Amino acid sequence: MRQFKWIDWNLQKIGNHGLAAADVEAAFIRVLSLQERRDGSLRCSPHARRPAIWIIWRYDREDDDVPDIFFDDTSDAPIFVITAY
Repeated sequence: MRQFKWIDWNLQKIGNHGLAAADVEAAFIRVLSLQERRDGSLRCSPHARRPAIWIIWRYDREDDDVPDIFFDDTSDAPIFVITAY
C-alpha cells in the first residue's frame, strides 16, 4: 500500500485546484502515463479519470538515501505530492 506525505503546503496547493488528498491518492490506483521531469520529479495522469488530472510528485526520502530503481528500492518511500491539477 502506498504511503503519502501530506503537509499543509501541498494540501493547500492541490486545494487551490479543487482537489483533496483522497482525489490524488485514488489517482495512483491506475496510472495512465508517467514522465520524469528535468528536476527529477515525476508527472503522472490516472487512467479513466474524467476530467483528467496531472500529479507532480517525488519520492520522499532522506538526502543520503538514494534508491536503486533497478531493484525497486523506492517501494517503501512515501510519495510527496508537489501539486496536482
